[in-house]
Amino acid sequence: MRLSFASGERADFSVDGGVVNLGSAGGNGIVLPGKDVAPWHARLSLDQRGIVLEVMDPAARTHVNGRPVREKALLRCGDTVCLGSTVIVLRAEPEAIGPVALPPERPGGPAPVAPARVVLRGVSGCHFGKAIAVNRRLVVGTADGCDLVLDEARVSARHAAIELDGDRLWLRNLDAGDGTLLNGVCVRDAAIHAGDQLAFAHSHFVVEAPGFAARGESPPIAVDASADEDAPAADEHAGSGHGGTWWLIGAAALIALVLVLLIHRGL
Repeated sequence: MRLSFASGERADFSVDGGVVNLGSAGGNGIVLPGKDVAPWHARLSLDQRGIVLEVMDPAARTHVNGRPVREKALLRCGDTVCLGSTVIVLRAEPEAIGPVALPPERPGGPAPVAPARVVLRGVSGCHFGKAIAVNRRLVVGTADGCDLVLDEARVSARHAAIELDGDRLWLRNLDAGDGTLLNGVCVRDAAIHAGDQLAFAHSHFVVEAPGFAARGESPPIAVDASADEDAPAADEHAGSGHGGTWWLIGAAALIALVLVLLIHRGL
């Protein structure tokens, strides 16, 4: 993960782990010269939860995706953090999002009756807090005919499409000249994973896809249907095992009967 400074205050800063302090004082890991940046403004740390932003000076102006933060916030790649007027974008490493070969384009079709498996959860912009269902194909843009209409000057009429194909999710470029930000990296066509963040200008969305693999994780193991087909055969074997048991019981009873008859005749 790297920190990218929108106004070029400094070069990108790679964060591989540990704790990084940000502020205007010389002892910080990242020194920011802005006059509205507090001497010890904030701290970034990586732990098992992810990237944590801790505000060290409550009086300092701190925002994440346009919303004020007073104490702590859990961040993800793609978030925009403002310390005063200094704008920092958290970006994934470019090699983490490689090129892909998309499947053939397919129409969206009617929405299924079952609840959507994938939704986009708005984390900034006019769709903040809203859940947008992704059913087969979701077209994003400013035109009225789009499935997700955004009032963003830097978004095209038919900007991009998000496509659900079985257990795979894709981002397909339609007319986005500069592409779309995926986890802070500008891409055109890409595979999408659970927990990824998509940014269309100021509108940011997190991909919520229960059961889908997160980026860097192995996909869920598919259940082999042939295992179910073999299940009756296993039951038959189990039944034959029970049949063998009853045969032994019957043989033992017959032997006992013969012994009783022999004893009776001897008497």
